[in-house]
Amino acid sequence: MPAPPMLTTAEAAQTLGVSTRTVCRYVEAGKLSAGRNSNGGLRFDSADVLAAQRTGLGRPAPVPVTCGPDAAEEVPAAAAPVTGGQALPEWLLVHEAAALLRMSERAVREQAAREEIPARRYGGRWRIHRSAVEAPEAP
Repeated sequence: MPAPPMLTTAEAAQTLGVSTRTVCRYVEAGKLSAGRNSNGGLRFDSADVLAAQRTGLGRPAPVPVTCGPDAAEEVPAAAAPVTGGQALPEWLLVHEAAALLRMSERAVREQAAREEIPARRYGGRWRIHRSAVEAPEAP
């Protein structure tokens, strides 16, 4: 039986939807196992990377938008509207909120800075509260 294909750091990062530096952090933290090639580069067993992806390591796969003028556009699963019992996370990244609000990221950041939408800065980056993108409940 042939050995499973080995992946480079870039290929593992692409599979997990994260940066190569994040893959290295996963290795350092023991979240992902890796070997080294003869040149000292990291190599990953493809089965290990896929197993890590199934357990939630990395970014969720995009969920297609099924309504509105940009129905073919994709947004991250973390920002998907409430469907199938899954709710939005409490705090969204700027690009997630921008996709749901159909606005540019710059416009979302400007509104956050002017306090027009509920937002906070964490580590120098804006996080937008889900109430800014949820439709108001009907009375």
